[in-house]
Amino acid sequence: MNARNWLFAGRCWLFACAVAALVAFLALLAMPALARQAPAPSAQPAPQRQQQHQPQAQQQARQPASAERGRQLAEKGADGVTACLSCHGAQGEGNAAAGFPRLAGQPSFYLERQMSAFADGRRDNPVMSPIAKAMTAQQRLDSSAWYASVDPAKAAGAQPGAAAAKPDAARQKRALALANQGDDKLQVQACINCHGPNGAGEAPAYPYLAGQHAAYLTAAMAEWKSGARKTDPSGQMPTIAARLGDQDVAALAAFYAAQTAQAPALRTNVAAGSAARPAVAARADASGPRATATAPQGVGTEQGAPLTGGNQGQGGGGGAQGNQTQPAGQPAGQPQQPARDPPPPPAQRR
Repeated sequence: MNARNWLFAGRCWLFACAVAALVAFLALLAMPALARQAPAPSAQPAPQRQQQHQPQAQQQARQPASAERGRQLAEKGADGVTACLSCHGAQGEGNAAAGFPRLAGQPSFYLERQMSAFADGRRDNPVMSPIAKAMTAQQRLDSSAWYASVDPAKAAGAQPGAAAAKPDAARQKRALALANQGDDKLQVQACINCHGPNGAGEAPAYPYLAGQHAAYLTAAMAEWKSGARKTDPSGQMPTIAARLGDQDVAALAAFYAAQTAQAPALRTNVAAGSAARPAVAARADASGPRATATAPQGVGTEQGAPLTGGNQGQGGGGGAQGNQTQPAGQPAGQPQQPARDPPPPPAQRR
């Protein structure tokens, strides 16, 4: 190839490069215009897009709890939801033989929290978990309100203490000690600190134990001990269950099952003067002792067991307070109830 041919080829190559550069430059200039002419994507708000992936129970705006709707659900069930009475009885009396718990009169906050736990996996039960997952949040709220409204003293089988097997004297003594004093050696606090005198409960977070079926109480303690039940972020119940032996658990279950479930107005830990327990003033000419400015001094007793409290692990002791003022509405001369820490915030409740 001579020099003239080389020169021609070089000019052709330069021309091709110039054309390619010009085309690229024009394409860059045209891109903004094309972008403006392109159709805008579907303008769906972000919250709505997220809502499509939420469960139906969360999409529905929850209304105030309705005990009547809860009653209908408990009696008749709903689509995919078995009627509650098939296991828990028409009035929430439960089933002692099958181990289904009493629900009548339990705090609605506690009941709704347990239903939510079955739904999200913090509790697992082959019967309850599928039912709770099939329920909407509103249905769980309504059914909890219904069972909370039922007077446990009037529900069918309301006197389980008469039918429950009484523990023998040794087990009764041990159960009383654990319930009212705890155990210093095991570093276990008294049950009374959270569940009230004789298992009366402490609304809204702590359920009553009085009259609860022993089979259910035993199974619940086993769930706490194994870690299968994860509804106590404070760790108190798993710790207590792990430190108590099987004999202690059996003694406590028998003791509480033999107690009588009381109406909320009769529970001793309900504040006097509240709507559930209105204060009644004594007549001016009535005989009997009068409340004094200071409470009687001494340790007092509960069914013969001294209420001295002590170092009882998490939550502290339940000892009597020597200089505490006698609460309004409490008959003078009765031993004061052990001091209890206030219920934890909702995030810490079980």
